[in-house]
Amino acid sequence: MNIISDFSQDIRTAKTKPGSYEWWYFDAISADGYSIVIIFYDGNPFSRKYIKELYSKGNVAAGKFPAISISVYKKGEPVFYSFEEFQAENAEFSEKKPAGYAGKNSFSGEKNDGKLRYVVRLNQTVPNGDNIKGTLTFSGAEKNLSALGNDTADNVSKHTWNLILPFCEVRGNLEISGYQNEKIEFSGIGYHDHNTGNEPMKNSFDEWYWGRYHTSGASFVYYLMCENGSWEKRAWLIEKNGEVLHADQNIEQGALELSKFGLSASRKIEFKGDDMSAVLQKSTVLDDGPFYRRYEGEMVIKRGDEIIKASGISEYIRPARIYNRLFWPLVDMRIKYPGKAHWVQKNPRLYRWTW
Repeated sequence: MNIISDFSQDIRTAKTKPGSYEWWYFDAISADGYSIVIIFYDGNPFSRKYIKELYSKGNVAAGKFPAISISVYKKGEPVFYSFEEFQAENAEFSEKKPAGYAGKNSFSGEKNDGKLRYVVRLNQTVPNGDNIKGTLTFSGAEKNLSALGNDTADNVSKHTWNLILPFCEVRGNLEISGYQNEKIEFSGIGYHDHNTGNEPMKNSFDEWYWGRYHTSGASFVYYLMCENGSWEKRAWLIEKNGEVLHADQNIEQGALELSKFGLSASRKIEFKGDDMSAVLQKSTVLDDGPFYRRYEGEMVIKRGDEIIKASGISEYIRPARIYNRLFWPLVDMRIKYPGKAHWVQKNPRLYRWTW
């Protein structure tokens, strides 16, 4: 893993190797129980069409498969979900500045006097008639996060993680219409990062745990990555003022839980660092798939004699399963590809079953 924190590099990169991918990730949790995850893709690594072309042609451009996924939850329950892949001409990501669009959805970032501001605009309709419209603004101070450290140069070509905003304020308005109707005046805490992989995800790692948990004045960010049976485990408590405390002297995963799709992952993780320790419990499953799980959870952080509580979002992925044709019918129900929509996506009730 190549770890950076650089606003100037939050741009589209040249992806010349087969299977490359790139995504811009935004999430936020509001004070009144809403949470949202928005991901823009240039080279959708979960796309069955992208994978089929890799199998058949070998060398295929990632830019042929742009996409966006939008998930909105209310007190741990999904109220909107959309994952749509577009024709290349219906999406674009800038190589000069942090900006891009997929369909009618867009994001743009700017820096002014050490402050970062990203505006995410949504206008997405699902084949079943569900729609989300609105704007969210992510605002926070730029930080020097060189203290995060880095990995060996051997991994630079595989995956780059650009941690732009580990902690930011999120404000805006969203309106969901269709099967469920919600008007949301969003006010909460958010996060933004940017990931680039220069080979198929399954070639870079076997399993990947990731999460971010916010206190009132800091973010706890971690990842646990297994490659060829060897684990790399990193965790940090990042203060609002930019101070970084390492929490990865010892990281232990709890017992594995088997999902309905046979995916096994830990829901409890314990961290120890310099004069601090933390326990994470991923209490609520937000998204449950054959190769991927998303959770909301709680964390208790102990620093000296101080006990701090945090809440946030975790994810787990086993990328080799994406290439298992057994799961492709399930993936096809969830992702709207260009052209005719899957019949399940047209049904308001049945589409919710796939969430």
